Amino acid sequence: MYQLKVKANFSAAHAVRFKNGCVEPLHGHNWKLVVCVSSETLNDCAMVVDFEELKKLIDELVLSKLDHANLNDIPSFSGNATCEAVAKWIYDELESPVAKTRDGIKLESVTLWEAQDCCVAYSTKK
Repeated sequence: MYQLKVKANFSAAHAVRFKNGCVEPLHGHNWKLVVCVSSETLNDCAMVVDFEELKKLIDELVLSKLDHANLNDIPSFSGNATCEAVAKWIYDELESPVAKTRDGIKLESVTLWEAQDCCVAYSTKK
């Protein structure tokens, strides 16, 4: 099994709502994203996928919507843009387009850091 990973960065703000009704003040992070795709086979160029092709998908489908945004304003997060919610949203945005790049390729996981030492990984593996 081959795994290919691409890292991207974006800056965005959010305010997390907690169960007790408290809401953090709006604040920003320099988020780090790692997208992992996999394949049992390689394409005609001996690659899982061209890095640039995957970077383009990430730019168009994710970064263009999240970079310098207030994540709480994005309807998909229902006003509570936790790191977990954002990681799943990114996965959902990329899953089908990644699969369409060629037969046999699969989105494995999305790992999202909101701080240097705090991250969430999302995948559909059990």
